[in-house]
Amino acid sequence: MSSPPPSGADRPGSGWNPEPWPGSANSRRDKVPQAGPLSDPLVPPDLRGWFERVIGVVRRSLIPLLIIQLGVAVISAVVSFALSPALAAGPDPSGFDSLLALLGVMIAVAVGVFAQGASVYISIRDAAGHQASAEEAMHFAAGRAPALIGWGLAAGVLTVFGFLMLIVPGLYLAIVFGAALAGVVTVERAGIARCFELVNARFWPTVARMVLAVAVGICYTLIAGFMVGALSTPDSFNEALLRALVEIPLGMAAVGVAVVTYAELRFHERGEVFTSTLAAELVR
Repeated sequence: MSSPPPSGADRPGSGWNPEPWPGSANSRRDKVPQAGPLSDPLVPPDLRGWFERVIGVVRRSLIPLLIIQLGVAVISAVVSFALSPALAAGPDPSGFDSLLALLGVMIAVAVGVFAQGASVYISIRDAAGHQASAEEAMHFAAGRAPALIGWGLAAGVLTVFGFLMLIVPGLYLAIVFGAALAGVVTVERAGIARCFELVNARFWPTVARMVLAVAVGICYTLIAGFMVGALSTPDSFNEALLRALVEIPLGMAAVGVAVVTYAELRFHERGEVFTSTLAAELVR
């Protein structure tokens, strides 16, 4: 009677655990949809959880986000009022008016970039239980500012080009960049190609979330615009300031949408990325 074959890397019964064959159950394990954890402050289990966590971001980081958005509102109001003569100059403004308009745009972009970087940092760190100081947030925002400006401009150009060519490509790019760009650049230090990887793997749920966010934003903007028109004088500083102030809640909600949507995309990509993971990646 012959003896059984010896165990080894190529023999059954050995302790060696090779990679699963393509198409096997183990190789498909990571492709199975997973529900988000119920207790994670940023990763939602479903659409309702997404909405609740967006509100949770605003509620948890209310004071620092309010301070950031208030600063943005005041600067935006000053820039908008200062630019009103240049904008009223018609299609052929003078050299000084053009320079003033360019300076105003540059200031608005710089302030927006710093606000976005600081807001993402504070929201994720607060969700992980690590209260961030203003100095830490501004230092973080300054470090991410060049990448946010560069990739933000690239995303904006691509989106505008998509809308000019056909409406659908522009909508697609707006969804991809709106859902993932802020998190990809600030947390992962990656570029826009990474946005496509995350969103394409979970496209339709992401579309639903972005459509909901845009619909709420449009409704709020219309109501707020009506209130501003009723309570202020056209083309006055009061109108510019009031318009900037009523946009504060919208800006805070946008931070929550960006952070929660990005956290959800990261979780569903691997199934092992949680709020604590994102907080650790921020400071690595």
